[in-house]
Amino acid sequence: MSTPFQAITTGGKSIAESVTAPLRAVKSDFAQKRKTAEATYDALDVDYTGLPNNQVQLAQAWGDAVRENLVEGYRTNNQDLIRQAKQQGRSLTSYITTMQQDYSIGRGSVRRAEEKQYQDLSNSREEITAGFKNRYEAPLGYNLDERGYPKNLSIDGTEVAIGEFVNNMKDNPFMVVDAVDFGGGFVAEKNAARHSSEIISEPSSSSAQSKGVEFANIDIENGKVSNDDLAVLYVVRNKLIEDVNNPTEAEVKLIQEISSDPKRLEEAKDMYIKDYSDFLVNAYETREQAVDKSDKESAEKQASQGILSIDPVVEQVEGQNLAMYYMDVEGVSFKIRGNERVSAVGIDDNGNVEFVKVIVTVKDPISGVSTYNEVSYSGDTLTDETKQLVRNRIEIKAPKQINGYNRFVDKAQKVLRDAPEPTTEPTTERTIEERNQAVVDAINGDK
Repeated sequence: MSTPFQAITTGGKSIAESVTAPLRAVKSDFAQKRKTAEATYDALDVDYTGLPNNQVQLAQAWGDAVRENLVEGYRTNNQDLIRQAKQQGRSLTSYITTMQQDYSIGRGSVRRAEEKQYQDLSNSREEITAGFKNRYEAPLGYNLDERGYPKNLSIDGTEVAIGEFVNNMKDNPFMVVDAVDFGGGFVAEKNAARHSSEIISEPSSSSAQSKGVEFANIDIENGKVSNDDLAVLYVVRNKLIEDVNNPTEAEVKLIQEISSDPKRLEEAKDMYIKDYSDFLVNAYETREQAVDKSDKESAEKQASQGILSIDPVVEQVEGQNLAMYYMDVEGVSFKIRGNERVSAVGIDDNGNVEFVKVIVTVKDPISGVSTYNEVSYSGDTLTDETKQLVRNRIEIKAPKQINGYNRFVDKAQKVLRDAPEPTTEPTTERTIEERNQAVVDAINGDK
C-alpha cells in the first residue's frame, strides 16, 4: 500500500533522477571539454621560470588569455577560436624562450663584470648596473586586444610591436665586453695634417690632390696606419658600428674579419687615401681662399684710394653745371649692368647724380669680335635705377667705413662752388676718343 510520501517512479527512475539527468550530461560534457582544453594548454609547456622581472606580468596575462580562450573554444565548439588560441600559445612559448635566453646572457655578463671587479671593461660599473636595470627591471607596459592577447608593448611612452621588441632583443643582447681602444689611426686627417705646410706650395688643387694620394700610400706602406685601423674606417664609413669608442663584441669580431679580408681591406684603403688627399686639398684651397681674400681686400683698398684721388672738372650738360668725374682710370672704372662700363659720372651742386656715360660692349656671336658704343644718360633717360646702381658701385669702390661716397660728393660740390666760368668742352687734355679708348683698355684688362 502506497503512502503520500512514496517516491513517484517512471520506468524504474524517480522524477528527480529523470529531471536532473540532462543537466548532469551537460556538466559531464563541459567537464570533458574543459579537461581537453587544459590538456591542450599543458601541452604548450608554458614555463615562466627564468623570465626577467619586468616581463612576468605580460607573459602570465598572455598565458591566461590562451587558457581561457581554449576553454571557451572547446565549450562552444568554436574551431577558429581554438586555432587562434593554439597559435597564440606557440607565440607565447617562443617569446618566453627568447626572453629567458636573453636574460640568461645578461645575468652571465654581469657576473663576469663582477668577477673582473668592473676593471678593463667597455663600460663603467654605473653604466653596466643602470643598463641591466633598465633592460630587465624597468616597468614594461602593454595593451591587450578583445581576446586578452597582447597587441604591443609600451616602452617609455612609445608603442612597440611585440615582434619588433623580440627581434631587437635578439639583435642587441646585453653583453659586457672588454675595453678596446682603436685609437685615432683610422682618421686620415691626423696623419695628413703634418703635410699641411708642404701642400700649400703646390701650383694647383689637382697637384695638391696627387701629392695627397702619394703621401697616403707612403703612410700605408710604412705602417703608419694598420689594417685594424683601416677596418675600423670601413665599419664607420658603412655605418656598421654604433659607437666606435664603445664597440660591442660582435662589432669587434666584424672589425677583425674585415682586417683579414683582402677585398674589403682594399676598399678601406681607398677610403683612407681619399680622406687623406681631400684633407690636404681642403688645406690648400683654404690657404688659396685666404690669399685671394687678402688680395681682394688690398685691391679694394687701392680702388677706394684711386676713386677718391680723382679730381672732377666742371662741365655744362644740358644747360646745367656738373662736376664731371672721368672713370677711365685703372682700378676705378666699373660696370653697372652686364655689358655697360661707366666712363663718366656728373654730380650737381646738391650732390645728386645727374649724368652717366657708359661704354656698351657688343660681341658678334659669329666672329667673336667686340664693338664698343658710347651711351649717355641724363634728364629723362637717367632712371632712378641707373642712379642707384652708380651710387652702389661707388660705395663699393669708396667703402662706407671711410665715408667714401660722401667724400666723393663733397669734392664735386666744392669744385662747383669754386669753379670760375663753366665750359662746354672737357677741361682735360685728352680727347673724347682718347677717354673712350682708355675705357676699352680697362674692359680688355678685366678679361
